[in-house]
Amino acid sequence: MTTFATHAGSKLAALEERTRNVWGTYRENLVDLDGAAYDHAERAEWEHLQTELREIAEERARARAEDEESEAA
Repeated sequence: MTTFATHAGSKLAALEERTRNVWGTYRENLVDLDGAAYDHAERAEWEHLQTELREIAEERARARAEDEESEAA
């Protein structure tokens, strides 16, 4: 069980890092833009960010469910 807990913890840590990375990419892709260019790019970047964050949230929920299942076993 310790091995699995370590695996689950490392998966959750990787998902946290991925979350930081997608937010960083969002910021980096907009930092040099202004005006209409910013407005246009921001909408697309926001949609991409939201898609990535939803995927991460789903993966996090699966990892936590797997962790709970292993603890119950």
